[in-house]
Amino acid sequence: MLANPLVMPSAELNLQPINWERATVEVLYERILDSEVIGMGGAGFPTAEKIAIARKHPPNVVIANGMETDPGVCSDQVLLEQHLQDVLEGLRIVAKVLDAEHCYIALSTEETVRSAQTILGDKETVRYLKPTFQNGAERELIQILTGHVVKDCSFPAHEGYVVLNVHTLFAVARAVSGTPLTGRLVTIDQDTRWINFGTPVANVLESDEPIRVGCYATGRRPQENEVLTAEINALSIDKSVHALACIHCGWCDKACPRHLPVESLYLIAQQQEPNSSVQDLLDRCNDCGACVVACPSNIHLLDHIRALRQSNRYEQERILRAERARTRVEARERRLHAQAIKADNTRTERLQQEHRWK
Repeated sequence: MLANPLVMPSAELNLQPINWERATVEVLYERILDSEVIGMGGAGFPTAEKIAIARKHPPNVVIANGMETDPGVCSDQVLLEQHLQDVLEGLRIVAKVLDAEHCYIALSTEETVRSAQTILGDKETVRYLKPTFQNGAERELIQILTGHVVKDCSFPAHEGYVVLNVHTLFAVARAVSGTPLTGRLVTIDQDTRWINFGTPVANVLESDEPIRVGCYATGRRPQENEVLTAEINALSIDKSVHALACIHCGWCDKACPRHLPVESLYLIAQQQEPNSSVQDLLDRCNDCGACVVACPSNIHLLDHIRALRQSNRYEQERILRAERARTRVEARERRLHAQAIKADNTRTERLQQEHRWK
């Protein structure tokens, strides 16, 4: 898994260490905010902002997401093997800021669960979950661990639940200790090692083949001159460049944990036109990549689903802009019409006035 021992990157920010057990809630929150810790599980959402939202909706529950569900990726697992205590410290810091009523740690390896059980504190529960495509998703984790179902129209933080990736919690602990992260663990073609933020992704994975940012199943093609950021957990070879034609085997439909008609969505996406009739299906897809793994033709079905979703979004924005333009034109016409009537009435009144020189 690792060719060399882990070496922590040196910190660039000069921050004084904080004794988090004695520090006030506001001091800890300000440190997380100042250190610009973001979600390192892929979303990149500012951690301080997520905490601030949850504080307005008590009681709070904090969940450490250690589920390694991306095929071939083990960056979170390596971090837990090497720095489990630091991850738990980050969890406890966030729990203190939120005055959380309970903390959960979701892990995908039984060995790590056994290690965590020996150092658990009060109001902390560790659970082993099978590393399925869905068990690492935020809403699914909340339901599995607590039984609470987050409303479709809501976000977990608005209901008091804060789910943070273990790398994010590690970053919180490092920030409070005075040494914010300048890099992260990245799985690169079955090798996991520390890579500094800002490193060009093209320089990390030495291959003649095109690469993907993220694992092959859920990753995307890199942008021009893209560099490593905190939310990138893997770099992989892009096998889709050797994709074959769809043979309509239906394996993608069977693999989808949300029972979506993936093949139908793929055929619609092939038309390269917006299709609002399938928007509900596109919204239900959470980009888990199960269909990509199942496809025997190496078609990156998720690319096509994302492209169709983006096309629909552009079309909705175009319609909205057109509607706003039409509303402005109609308002202008009404205003000009009203001004014309007013001017005509004024002229009529003036003509009907008795002249003073008579």
